Parts: sequence; structure tokens; C-alpha cells
Amino acid sequence: MRRAWRAAAVLLAALLAAALPLGSAQAAPADNGTLRIGSDLTYPPYAYMQGEKPAGFDPDFMRALAAEMKMEPEFVDTRFEQLITSLKSGHFDVVASALYITPERAKEVDYIPYFTTGNSIVIPASAAPVADAAGLCGLKVAVIKGGEVASQLRGAASEQCQASGGQAIDVRDFTADSEGTQALLAGQVDAQVTDAAVAKTAVDSSNGKLAITSTDLLFPVPVGLAVAKGNEALAQQLRDGVAALKASGTYQQLLSDYNLNEPSSDQVAAALGSPDGSEGSADQGGFSFDWRYLLGLFGHKDFWNAALTVIALSALAWGISVVLGMAVALGRESRQPWLRKILDVYVWFFRSLPLLVLLIFVYNAPQVIPELRAIVGSPFMAGLIAMVLSETAYISEIHRGGLSAVAGGQGEAGRALGIPWGGVQRHIVIPQAFRVALPALGNELVTIIKLTSLVSAISLTEILLVGQRLYTQNFKVLETLLAVALFYVLLVTVFDQALKFLERRLDVKRRGLRAKVKADLAQQADEVPVPAARAATPHAGEVVLEAAGERKSFGETEVLKGVDLKVHRGEVVAVIGPSGSGKTTMIRTLNAMESIDAGEVLYRGRPVGYRHTAGGRRPVGDRELARTRENIGMVFQQFNLFPHKTVLENVTFAPAHLGKGSAAEIKERALVQLRKVGMAAHADKYPHQLSGGQQQRVAIARALAMNPDAILFDEPTSALDPELVDEVLQVMTELAAEGLTMVVVTHEMRFAREVADWVVFMDQGVVVEEGPAAELFGNPQHERTRRFLSRVMATS
Repeated sequence: MRRAWRAAAVLLAALLAAALPLGSAQAAPADNGTLRIGSDLTYPPYAYMQGEKPAGFDPDFMRALAAEMKMEPEFVDTRFEQLITSLKSGHFDVVASALYITPERAKEVDYIPYFTTGNSIVIPASAAPVADAAGLCGLKVAVIKGGEVASQLRGAASEQCQASGGQAIDVRDFTADSEGTQALLAGQVDAQVTDAAVAKTAVDSSNGKLAITSTDLLFPVPVGLAVAKGNEALAQQLRDGVAALKASGTYQQLLSDYNLNEPSSDQVAAALGSPDGSEGSADQGGFSFDWRYLLGLFGHKDFWNAALTVIALSALAWGISVVLGMAVALGRESRQPWLRKILDVYVWFFRSLPLLVLLIFVYNAPQVIPELRAIVGSPFMAGLIAMVLSETAYISEIHRGGLSAVAGGQGEAGRALGIPWGGVQRHIVIPQAFRVALPALGNELVTIIKLTSLVSAISLTEILLVGQRLYTQNFKVLETLLAVALFYVLLVTVFDQALKFLERRLDVKRRGLRAKVKADLAQQADEVPVPAARAATPHAGEVVLEAAGERKSFGETEVLKGVDLKVHRGEVVAVIGPSGSGKTTMIRTLNAMESIDAGEVLYRGRPVGYRHTAGGRRPVGDRELARTRENIGMVFQQFNLFPHKTVLENVTFAPAHLGKGSAAEIKERALVQLRKVGMAAHADKYPHQLSGGQQQRVAIARALAMNPDAILFDEPTSALDPELVDEVLQVMTELAAEGLTMVVVTHEMRFAREVADWVVFMDQGVVVEEGPAAELFGNPQHERTRRFLSRVMATS
């Protein structure tokens, strides 16, 4: 609680500090003889980088001007929409970047006019010419972000279009004119309106693909150097320097080289909106925070429309990436090396690629492949595709962590029930992995929401772009950006709470017990059935399972060295032996949980998990193997119940998934099996609410629900406390009395001696001795068998 109050206090202090009047950031003439010049060096022909040196009209002009002022020029590359705010913050002394003179800007800076320009319309050479602003009605038009022409086209020009019965101009903001030109070449916009000199450069370098079709300059306007308000000393130095350039003829030569004109006093006066041509006025007393303006932004329609765009883009990008990311994560665990390699390269590449580069590339892809225009024709779709490509790579890594957190026995338990790979992943593994990964996925959603601010690079109107449009016109930067920040905080908070709600819903430990399946079940005690008397089953008759000379190696270690085994219908076969003798590996080969290297494993005479072909042994398909496993149940050492399903759902899952009857029939049969193992009263509980012995009894009921021909028990009591062993053995004894075919790997010698019909002793990967239980325990023939039994029977 103290931390929360401390954080609130810090935030309040920051807001109060912002609200206090601040002195203007006035940069006086530099004492060190350096003139710091702010310029957007991505704006040819006015300013651009040529090698490592700024080039263009503004750098040439400012070098000449600095020389007249006996100063050394230092260029500071700054994006156009940030020039005035950076100047006021003192990051440089003067702005020289084709900055149009407007009344709004004149309230923030002092101007020194130095040339006149205007805008031209650029369209594809094959398109119908557009002569003036009226011809732009209803068209998609690219402009530079923060430029005065954007406001003019959205304002007076669009109003004239609508007044004449046409559609408003669809103005698309781009960070740089070059990006707008690329969008025009790619067919993503219909026209570009930009400075006349910039337009000529774009047309000259387009190899005839673009043309200037406007007959006159649109919105002609004078351009000025800008200095901070009140910095009159530097402004006068600059005026004197310009006068000196005029006197020397350098000024006129530079204008002639770049086909520009000197501004007249009438043009400057018209641009400033003042009859006397003065340079505007502003409050010289410093800066104060405009709370009224800030609050008014929360009723601004454009902000809420942009917020809806961010919500839609973020939710779709996150949702699609979560699904595709899981597919990529699963694919990277595939047994197919080629698939793993392709997906590894995909993740590596798109995690390495900056999102901004990907956005611009995707948006302009139709320039190379025109057919893509139908897919990425809108900034929203281009932004969505780019974000999905990028975020899928990141989210796949989150899913990979979630998948690795799911116990390997979960997938094995599903496959042992006869569920194909897809069903196991969809219903067992993915739900658990998703629950583990959800906190990290929620964090990634927050990242996606903030990354939507980059999509303005391809002219999609999102929250930050709306704010930039506003503060480049009114220069209320802090107020506007605080509103932008609060909109993002609001969206993140809403999504964060929704994800926390989802986390709580998916957390089975938070769920209370649901209503009882039937009222009478609530009265039942947790009773384990008393085993009935059982007659021994002879080691003869129909063979259900058979292993013949089977061999299995892990690396250089041979675990099974020619094992032979037959399991007859209704027979209980116990496999005993020391740890590491190969018992578990052998029993797992009987339902192909482990493949074999040589020999045979047969179910009713048919190979399990493979087929013989002319080319040798080949694995069978996933679905064919699943159909075989339906008939061979398995109970594991570690229970492997599905933690996100109730006891009843654990038992009904496989029959329902495989369509073994109607929902009512499957449920009734499941309750019968639960009663058989004494667990019907716990049908609505989750595995974490049960003891180990109870979980193992549910696992037995789950295997019985498939009505298999045989069940494999892999040391079913080894993970239990001693006091819980008997209740599981009682259930197994009862099943044996019912005539169920069972193969049991066990260390419980009493069960093997009293219940098993046939006992197999294994050691070092071979069957050392086998025979009826009474004979093997009473009169073992092999010395290794006698040593083992004497040791384990003594400890028992």
C-alpha cells in the first residue's frame, strides 16, 4: 500500500511540475562559435545526407550564413514534426528545414523569411491528370506528417469537396516524403501532395513512372528560419547574415541553383495573417500547462476513433499470433527435421527484423507484386499482417516455454487412451500450456498495444498520430502527449483486467466444487471394493499380446536383448525384476509408447506401431496406431491425470472424443467405472484435490472406460505412500477377479504371488525365468531369480 501511495505522489509531483510556468528555452548565440542547426535530413532536395555530409539547399544556405556570422555550423538531424518542440527545448539554436511560415507557428517561434515555395500534385504517369486541389476529392493522398499541407487538405480543401457534393480528401500521413512516394508507386495511395522541389526530385528519380500534373503551386507560402521566441540577439545575427549574403550575391545564386524565389513582404504578411507583416506575437512570460485543453482531448472524436482502431488492431494481432505462435511452437517440436529448420529460420528472421522496417516493406510490397494490393491495400490490413508476422515469432517462444512446462506424461496419457496426436495437443497439452503461458502472453499484448504507435509510419490513424497532428499545429506538446499516454494507460488497463479474469477462470485451483452429479452420490463413502475370490487362469488359449525377440536400444545402450512374452486372454501377467532390468521399457513397447529396433510386438497377431513392407519395417500412421491403442489401456507410475479436467471429465474424455456413444451413455458408463474403483463420490473434484491413491484409482477407471482388451500397469504403486498402496492393489485384484487381461510391472511381490497367473522375471534386458506364480516364487530355477526373491521377500 505504501508503494502505491508513493507512486501516486511521484506522479502528482510530476504533473504539478509540468503545470508550473517554465522559462522559454532560449538559446543565445553560442559562445563557443558553433551554430547548432535543426534540420530534417530526410527531405531532399532541401536537406539530406550525401555520404556523411548534409547536403541540399538548407545545408548549403546555412553553411554560407554561418560563414558570414563567423560561426561553425553543426547540423542536428531531427524529424520534421519535432523541429519546433526541440528548438523550444534548446536542442539547437535555429531551424532550417523548409519550415512554412504560418500564424500558429509564428506564435511559438520567430521567423527570418528566406525563400518562397508551394506544393505540387504528383500522380502515376499513367493516371488521369489532377490539376488542382478540387481534383483530389475522394482520393487517397500522401502527405508528410506534421506538414501544413495536411491541415490544408483536411480542412478547407475537403470542405470545398463536400460543399460541391463530392467526398472529402482521404489524407494519409507519412513520416517522410520518400515513404509517401513509395506508397504512391505501390498503388497504396492515388496521389502525393508535397513541396514543389521535393516533388520534382521524386519525379526525376522515378524513371518516368510519376508525373507532376498540377498547373500552379498549391498553397504557395514563404519559408523561414526559426529561432526561439525572445532570442532576439540570434535572430538579428541571422538577419544581418542574410543581408550580407544578398549583398555578396550568394543568396541569389543559391535560390537560382534550386529554382526558388525570394519572399515578398506581402507574402509573409499573408502567411502570418497580419496586415503589417509582423512576425506574430506570443506570450513571452514562459510556458504553462493547459489543463482545459487536456481535459477537452478526452471528448475529441478522433482520439476515440483511433482508440477503437488500436483495440481492433491489437486484439486481432494478438489473437491471430497466439494461434499461429502455438502452431509454430508445435512445429518446432516436430520429428521432421525440414519443418523444424524452416520454422527455426522463420523465428530467427522475424525476431531480428525491426517492426518499422517490416511495416513499410509489407505496405509497399504491391510495388513489386501488384497482386498483393488486394490483401495489403489498406494500412490496417498491412499493419495487421506485419504485426502478426513479427509477433508470431515472439509468441511462439512464449508457447514453447509453456509446452515445456507441461509434464511429458500428459501427452503419453492421451495417446495411451487412443487419442490421435491432434486431439492430444488440442484437448490436453495446449490448454495446460496456454494457462502456463498466459501471464507472459498478457505482457506481450501490452507490448503489441504500444507497438501500434509505429503503424502511423504507413499512415494508419492511431492514437499517437492523432496527437502528433494536433501538437504540430497548436504546439501543446506536453498536454497532447499526456492525453495520448492516458489513452494508452486506459487501453492497457482494460486488457490487463480482462486477461486477469481469464487467468482466474483457467486456474483450476480457484474453482470450487461443482454441484454433485447425483444427490445420492454425496452420501457415498470413499469405499474401495473388496476383491472377490478368483480362479487361476491357465497360461494358454487366445494370445492377446505377444513380444517375440524384441530388441531396443537408447543410444549405445541396449535395454532389451531379445525379449519373448505371451499374454493370454483373461490372464494376469506380473513382470518383476531389479530396477534397470528393462521392465518399464518392455511394457511400453506393448502399446508402442516406445518403438522397437528388432523383433515383433503383436496385438492379436497384428504388429503394433509398424508394418512390414518390401523396404523393411515402417511406422504406421498416427490414426492407425491410435485405433490399436484404444484396445490396450495403460496406467502409469505418475497417474498422469489431466489437471484441468474433473475426475468425471478425465474418465469421459476419451470415449467422448472418439464417439463411443451418446453423452448420457458415456457419462453413465464412467460413473459405473468410478463406483467400481470407489471414486464416484469424488466425480466433481479436480486431481489436485485427491490423494495419490485416489488419483491412481481414477487413472484405472479412465483406462477401463475405453473397455480395452488388456490393460498395462507400469509400477502403479511406486509413486504412492505405503499406506495408500493397498487401496490400489485391492482395485487391481478386483479387476483380475473379473477376468480382465492385465500386464503388471510391479515391485509388490505379494500381489505378484497371490494375484498373478504368470510371473516373468527380467534382469539386464532379458527374460531370465518365467512360470506360474506359485512355481516361480516357491521353486525358482535360476540362481539370479533366487537371489532377487530372497532379497526382496526378506525386505517385504
